[in-house]
Amino acid sequence: MAVLIQRAQILVQQGRFEDAFTTLRQHLSTNAHDTDALFLLAVCYLETGNDTEAAQVASNTLSFAPYDERFLYLLARIALMKNQYNEAIRAISGAVAINPHHADYFAIWSQILLSKKDYEAALQKAEEGLAVNPENEACLNLRSHALFSLGKKEEAFSNLHEALEHNPENAYTHANLGWKWLEAGNHRKALEHFRESLKIDPNNDWARNGMVQAMKARYWPYRQFLNYAFFMGRLKARTQWMIIAALFILTQILSRVFFPLYVLLALLAISTWLITPVSNLFLRLNPYGRYALSPEQTQVSTIVGILLAIALLAAGAFWITNLPGLLALCLCTGVMLLPAAGIYMPQSAKNRRIVKWYTLSLAVVAVAGIAYAFVTKEAFNIFVTVMLIGVFGYQFLANYILTKEG
Repeated sequence: MAVLIQRAQILVQQGRFEDAFTTLRQHLSTNAHDTDALFLLAVCYLETGNDTEAAQVASNTLSFAPYDERFLYLLARIALMKNQYNEAIRAISGAVAINPHHADYFAIWSQILLSKKDYEAALQKAEEGLAVNPENEACLNLRSHALFSLGKKEEAFSNLHEALEHNPENAYTHANLGWKWLEAGNHRKALEHFRESLKIDPNNDWARNGMVQAMKARYWPYRQFLNYAFFMGRLKARTQWMIIAALFILTQILSRVFFPLYVLLALLAISTWLITPVSNLFLRLNPYGRYALSPEQTQVSTIVGILLAIALLAAGAFWITNLPGLLALCLCTGVMLLPAAGIYMPQSAKNRRIVKWYTLSLAVVAVAGIAYAFVTKEAFNIFVTVMLIGVFGYQFLANYILTKEG
């Protein structure tokens, strides 16, 4: 029966997960407690996006094989995917306690700590993994992440070049180096490494997204936005919220003290939401750039482009006719740009559904407000007011989701 396990391993390596499922179930029908087969089964579930089933297999196996640390490692990976960092640390610390000689366990631990923005601890775990295996590519890459976030950029670049010396055909390392150059402000070198990564692995979404960002970084306004995004991304969620709250309080003060500066800050705040889809809209005019966009990015840029065009045309028409309905149309479509731009921002499917339904609800209220304005000639009616309040609340909802995921 060991032949079936070997066959399943080959199928998993080839990405033929459905065939692997069939082979593993055939083996498990007569060997229900075979931990090697159960581990491969959990991996198959995980690779096909069925993390609930993967966690169930891992938990069930640990009930009769509590010292098989591989399943604790899988539970740590699953918890990390769900942003359940404390559960992930408990699982991986248990795996390391059983087997402290596996560098990949330290790598996932480092990755969890990076997600928590605990860069010093992440660096320590990556270095512990490298003490076990100095050539472990995951630990080398994660060490560079931590070093870069701690401001040790030269050492981070040196670390990544060392990783490439060990394996110059590693798509992940090239993509990582691309992102580091992008964050350092050199979009040309970033493009080189993103291209190399995609040559090695054309399905590397991280590299593809990096290439899109690097192409847009050719423009000065977008580079400033990226600098802001990288700065905020390095901060812990609590600090991000403190900055957002401070800016909100500042804008309220300025709205009463110096209105022009208030308008400028408001425009800057709005631009952070719109610059990505608007720049994607321009990127679609590039003969190469449009192929780098994902279907989701293309869809959002189209929606934003349509809303922006309607808002501008309505503004021009209102200036000529002074019709309240056109003012409501301009206001609603302009304000709806914010939630429309962020429908795909969350990483998890659950959070995306929440944002999409919230945005759809706002759109329905906006349509009602526009129709009501044309009938009653009242631009700022109850529906428009509710929509404006809803968009204001959306910004807090979206920031909460993004900081929680980040």
